Amino acid sequence: MINIVIITADSIRHNYFKIMLANNENINVLKTYVESNEQFILETKNYDDNLNSVTDIHYGSRLNSEFDFFSDAINICKDKTNSIFIKHSEINEQSKINEIIDLNPELIVTYGCSIIQKQLIEYFKDRIINIHLGLSPYYFGAGTNFHALANNDFQCVGYTFMYMDEGIDTGEIIHQARANIEPFDNPHQIGNRLIKNMTKDFIKLINNFDKLEEQVQPINTSGKKYKVIDATEELIEVLYNNFQNNNVIEYLNHKSKKIIDYPIITQNFMECSD
Repeated sequence: MINIVIITADSIRHNYFKIMLANNENINVLKTYVESNEQFILETKNYDDNLNSVTDIHYGSRLNSEFDFFSDAINICKDKTNSIFIKHSEINEQSKINEIIDLNPELIVTYGCSIIQKQLIEYFKDRIINIHLGLSPYYFGAGTNFHALANNDFQCVGYTFMYMDEGIDTGEIIHQARANIEPFDNPHQIGNRLIKNMTKDFIKLINNFDKLEEQVQPINTSGKKYKVIDATEELIEVLYNNFQNNNVIEYLNHKSKKIIDYPIITQNFMECSD
């Protein structure tokens, strides 16, 4: 059994991830640090007063889609995550750093949390695995799968497991996978199916951590970097126009050609498909 600490956020997808990890018989979650101002409540979005913009609809429907994809597992599985709730960036306070050092986890897993500072990274060198919902080095930062879809770069939608360093999504890549995109998908179906597959694959990664093979890192100097504020209402409209214009079908029809210029890193023991 491998002892881990999880540092994450408090959306439905993050709760699904931590609960699924903690319910694996080979994983012992010593503690989960959840960046949240209040206890998690599993609920959908009430649209009565929230139909004023495409932004409201986009984020409301994302929440409802997460509920549809992940709520059963959250409700059925026992919560073995040993979660405590902390403020944003509180994980970098000395008291929390000392607490994690005392726990002495074999691995620290970060998913959707604030930026981890130098002291924790150096102490747990090559023992902090960051989950990036995006394909580095092609897309960095926040909302990268959203931006890949909006840019019609469907081949760049995926996830990356990497060792954490002091950069933003720049650590040594361990394993990646592209999203499994199906005809007639909407953006939330693509994203949530990816999260389910990512969670399954991450459990497999932890259980086979002793089998990891060092990988040749991709060289790319033209990666796109995004911040939260870059997901504008105008870009959300572009995103949905892409789906209305059958860009999913266009991608699937030419997928083999589109992925050639965007190679990804995979571990041999993982079941991955391009």
